Amino acid sequence: MRTALAACLLAFPLAAAGPADATAEVSLVGRWDVLVTIHTGEPPQQAPQICDFTPDHQLHCMTKPGVPPLEGDGIWTQTGRGTFSFWITHPEVNGSINASHLGKVTRTRFTTKAIAYIYRPDGTPLLGPVQVEAEAKRL
Repeated sequence: MRTALAACLLAFPLAAAGPADATAEVSLVGRWDVLVTIHTGEPPQQAPQICDFTPDHQLHCMTKPGVPPLEGDGIWTQTGRGTFSFWITHPEVNGSINASHLGKVTRTRFTTKAIAYIYRPDGTPLLGPVQVEAEAKRL
């Protein structure tokens, strides 16, 4: 029995290391085609964007042509294998939108769920929490 247990314990690190070594860390670094859905009413608003995630954990999003502008800047971090979070602010003439996203990423896609708050120009809250989702594919 002890021999079988010892064999299992010795084999476990090798078995555990195999899949981890075979799975490369997925990174957000790069350009993404993102569709953001904002639940402030029915139907929800959609904001198509192009977002750049840089190696220094910055992000910048710009609205695609033909839709109202929703530029934004923020920071991101990997939170685990295939998971991440980011915070973004979208400054506007009428105030700002701030959102905190939690997501999952593969080599070619990511999805997030977020809570956003909308503020007046003087910084007082206007609306929130607002449910937000994002779906993206790597460009």
